[in-house]
Amino acid sequence: MSDLYFDRYAYPKRFIKSESRPGTFIRVVIPVFNEPDIRPTLESLAQCNPTKKGVEVILVINHAENASETIKENSRKTVDQINKFIIQNTSDLEIQIIEAFDLPKKKAGVGLARKIGMDEAAYRFNSINQDGVILCFDADSLCEKNYLCEIENHFLKYPDCNAASIHYEHPETNEDGNLNEPIILYELHLRYYIQALKYTDYPFAYHTIGSSMAARSSVYQKQGGMNQRKAGEDFYFLHKIIPLGNFHTITSTKVIPSARISDRVPFGTGRAMQEHQNNTKDLNLTYDFECFKIIKAFMNEINIKSNISDFYSTIKSFLIENGLETELNKIQSQSKNQTHFKQRFFEWFNGFKMLKLVHYLRDNQFHEKLLTAQATALLVELGYEINQNPTALELLKIYRQLDIDSGN
Repeated sequence: MSDLYFDRYAYPKRFIKSESRPGTFIRVVIPVFNEPDIRPTLESLAQCNPTKKGVEVILVINHAENASETIKENSRKTVDQINKFIIQNTSDLEIQIIEAFDLPKKKAGVGLARKIGMDEAAYRFNSINQDGVILCFDADSLCEKNYLCEIENHFLKYPDCNAASIHYEHPETNEDGNLNEPIILYELHLRYYIQALKYTDYPFAYHTIGSSMAARSSVYQKQGGMNQRKAGEDFYFLHKIIPLGNFHTITSTKVIPSARISDRVPFGTGRAMQEHQNNTKDLNLTYDFECFKIIKAFMNEINIKSNISDFYSTIKSFLIENGLETELNKIQSQSKNQTHFKQRFFEWFNGFKMLKLVHYLRDNQFHEKLLTAQATALLVELGYEINQNPTALELLKIYRQLDIDSGN
């Protein structure tokens, strides 16, 4: 395979000295930062059902150059913990450690850590001429026992699959056995948003969760690899790949992400849990379903001859205020026909622009409303018969099944 990516875009340093084991088809990349106990995650992967081909786990133990001595000491303890696990490991997993210590403070974060590990995975695949699967996981996540073999089977069965999102479900209860209402609300919000986008006929409505995504090595390299964002790296990475097509959702297994509180990144699950606890974010609220009705009309109206003056007033304002009118006109003028226009339009109107549009509608006209009511409204619009005043957990179970049913 070509080394063009590594000449131009990859992290310049190679960390793993040992040769890649021939036949390795999956490399699991796990960024590890200030993690108190990595063993449950390693045990979850080690207890997976056997795969046909080899699996390698790459753990990127990382911290910034200006990290506290406590964090740096935790990094060293984590390395020791992993080394002890390797000695005791009786599974076929091959485990590699990358000590990405003292990273530049301006770039250090989950994006750079993922990039270091994913670049290493791609390089090792190239060394054995294997277009394998780079599988992303988190240091506080667990998985079902069929996780590795189902992902392997999927990518072997569908050789044209460029990348995939893997089904995930957060734990519904706390360690004390009580319902974890905040995580139930947060996951319901995520699933409501994706299903609402599907309702609008937006073609790129997929979950973009860092602990549950996978990409072929060749596609990873072709699209310029992982970015170095300190947060949202998964969203931006996948929305570079999704427009290529052949993006799948694997629903025959699941990832179990952590529901713990965290302030490591400016948004995401951990931050949402913390903000809810601090009463700075109300997880009971979400986007008004009316937003998506307006977007659905826009998705159906947009065509090669559309005039911006024909659109709903707030949509028109969004395009003008964000300087998108000129770009839209350019796409229309350069498209050969309606089919070509639709293809170019959706490549341009990516997941980030869609999210900006939803936020614009929220901030300027349709303010947030009760999550359970909006999630119910969408289900009713889709033809579901819903009991009166359903709980968030009841709705979440419906949405989980809806995601499974609409997956590959």
